[in-house]
Amino acid sequence: MKTTIEVNGFEIKIEELEGKIIVSAHKDDEVIEEFALETGAPMEKEEDTEEVMPFGEEEDDFEEAQEEEEENEMEEMEEEAEELEEEEEEEEEEEEESKLESFSSFIKNRKK
Repeated sequence: MKTTIEVNGFEIKIEELEGKIIVSAHKDDEVIEEFALETGAPMEKEEDTEEVMPFGEEEDDFEEAQEEEEENEMEEMEEEAEELEEEEEEEEEEEEESKLESFSSFIKNRKK
């Protein structure tokens, strides 16, 4: 396996040969730095590798998740508002009933 990366005019090469990982930095076809890492055994390609997503897709997923979260929050707020309205209506009905009861009891007491 071999990988080449270009950064600020440098060409960084990483390759695996016979159980060693060799990293070298080149500029203008001249080796600037080179070192090797001992791994012990030749590396085999893993079958359980995670799928690499094209650049930018993870941002789309994040935006979608954020939009869903905002929608859920809005729904919860609407539900809470509806519940508060229902509670207020119930309280108003109870107040009206208690007023009517007290008025009727007033009349009854007045007739006696």
